[in-house]
Amino acid sequence: MDVRGNVAPFIRLSRKEMVVGRDQTNEFRVTVLGNEEGLFNGTLRIRGDISFDIPIDLLVYSKEKLPIETMLAKINIITKKVYIGGLLKFRVDLQNLLSNKKYPVDLSYYIEGQDSNTSYFVESQRIALQTSRSLIKNIEIPEDIENGKYFLVIKAGYMGLNSTYTERFTVVKPLYKYSVMGVPAWIIMLVVMFSGMSTLGVVIYKRKQREKKRYKTDIDSGSLPQAGERSAYIGTIADTSTKAYLDLDQFQIHTLIAGASGSGKTVAAQVMVEEALKRNVAVAVFDPTGTWTGFLRKCNDKKLLGMYSKFGMKKKDAKAFNGNVHLVDNPRVLFEFKKLLTPGEISIFVTSKLSSRDIEVFVANSIKEVFHANLPEEKELKYLMVYDGIQALLPKFGGSGKVFVQIERATREFRKWGVGIVLLSQVLADFAGEIKANINTEVMFRTRDEKDMARISEEFGEDTLKSVIKAAVGTGMIQSSSYNKGKPYFVSIRPILHSPIRLNDEALENYNKFNRIVDDLEYQIEQLKENNVDVFDLSLELKLSKDKVKSGNFNMANIYLEGLVPRIEAQWKKLGKEPKKRELKLVSDDVLDEDIGDNNEEEPREKPDEV
Repeated sequence: MDVRGNVAPFIRLSRKEMVVGRDQTNEFRVTVLGNEEGLFNGTLRIRGDISFDIPIDLLVYSKEKLPIETMLAKINIITKKVYIGGLLKFRVDLQNLLSNKKYPVDLSYYIEGQDSNTSYFVESQRIALQTSRSLIKNIEIPEDIENGKYFLVIKAGYMGLNSTYTERFTVVKPLYKYSVMGVPAWIIMLVVMFSGMSTLGVVIYKRKQREKKRYKTDIDSGSLPQAGERSAYIGTIADTSTKAYLDLDQFQIHTLIAGASGSGKTVAAQVMVEEALKRNVAVAVFDPTGTWTGFLRKCNDKKLLGMYSKFGMKKKDAKAFNGNVHLVDNPRVLFEFKKLLTPGEISIFVTSKLSSRDIEVFVANSIKEVFHANLPEEKELKYLMVYDGIQALLPKFGGSGKVFVQIERATREFRKWGVGIVLLSQVLADFAGEIKANINTEVMFRTRDEKDMARISEEFGEDTLKSVIKAAVGTGMIQSSSYNKGKPYFVSIRPILHSPIRLNDEALENYNKFNRIVDDLEYQIEQLKENNVDVFDLSLELKLSKDKVKSGNFNMANIYLEGLVPRIEAQWKKLGKEPKKRELKLVSDDVLDEDIGDNNEEEPREKPDEV
């Protein structure tokens, strides 16, 4: 007797050999050692006159980390009423609450009567569950079962625990087995069929009308997000005037928006950000073109304003949003998360001056600093991070693709701190499965990418694919397990409230210039405070200057600063000291390169000072 597989180091046998005579019994002891966390598999091999293998699955998990429930299951019965001898169709959704820990689950299926002790065992199966899994099942209803209410019972055994899940359904006789006043039901059905011929034309007409519809999807309005304090109004259900909402806190489980250039994906993301800002969420946008800088100005576009009434909006709703613009010229400047993100404000990081390699560095920099921010756990969305043009970092577009390891980690971990991620891309299918597995909501606009079209056709059918291909600019397909019972539906995105026009290069340079002046003065005021100088008035005036910078009123900002600088200088003269110069904090190459590597060995970079 011996044990094979990676489970072998954890199994001890009391004996390796044993003799068992005819009509005799003997025994040996198997000791299991759980001294290392993980899932281990193997077999106990018994060889002799009779040889056989006993499979061994061992899952070891620490008591401190093991929750009371490690698995969440949900039964969705597709056919609530089923005929005797018919098929009961249902779906079982299983979710592993232990992230990235794979373990076996034994499932047993029963049918039990609601008002009697009737019980039918159907079948059992074993599956391996890592993150989540859906099982589509059909059960044949026994011919000897009676009419009535029944429960579908699923018993799950996992990790030494047992759970039971139930869902109710009804068993009824087929109509042809009934009779009314001695008249067989089939005769009555025949009469009804003939009388219903008059409605056939109406049915055909409705079918043709459906074929003419641009967006062919089934919508269950009861399972769509409704208006509320934590709802984001994003537009209308396509081809209707019904308002469409998203659950703001579902942004914590992240969003991926894809579509061809000019299809409307950026506007959709901007509408989501507007809704988040109105509810005091802090937003950071990583903008490769400067497109998002219009957030700091009010919408004055006549064409957009003319569309407001179609979406139940008023022209006075147009507004500028509080925030700031940072022109990124060094990707290794420390991304000070808590300092840069203010509730209800948008921080726009324009990366147009960076190469693809440097953008990868800055994205990795931003993600790492969220992990270093020591944020408390949150149930509501507090921060939203938007990465536009993320497809440029994929290998097929010239990027290394290595930064997606960090993005995958972020999609897995950020939600517990109330940090949501929105990824904008021209393609969706090329994203790693680990990233898509951790994203709750996908928004797909018109696309020409063959992989994306093939995926839509395979997952949702040809009608949905045709709807995506024919979609108007600004209309996208939304798919989320939280909405419309997981089925896709189409939404026409409302117009934006802020200006669609990006800031020009002169304005961007002014933001860069004045932000540096304000940061330098803020650093000096901090030093004065450390020298016991009363800096209340200086801090107040600096805040006024900073507010003018954020709003783009650089002339007023300059007037405030011209009065503030001499006052700060006078304080240093009184102290008889010189202020320290502010130095940019840089993340070391080693810290970032361990995750994204260095793909530019032919052009060595100067080593920055480490933080």
